[in-house]
Amino acid sequence: MTDAVAPGEMAVLIARYGRQWLISEAAGGGYYAVRRHGLSEEGGLSNVMCTATLGEMARRLAAERKRENRPLGRSFAG
Repeated sequence: MTDAVAPGEMAVLIARYGRQWLISEAAGGGYYAVRRHGLSEEGGLSNVMCTATLGEMARRLAAERKRENRPLGRSFAG
């Protein structure tokens, strides 16, 4: 199995999430994303994410977007 990034994969993430996140390759390998406008620690949202692969980054950014868009006062717990 290879860790090669598909051409344009980074560009897709930047197009989708680049207004809210700065997404880049990490110096030691993997990827990181930093929220362009930091949030308080309330609400369980992240300001920084580090992942080994772009696929994992895409999943985490999508999950973060879902949490951002949930109605206030509701949680994902059953």
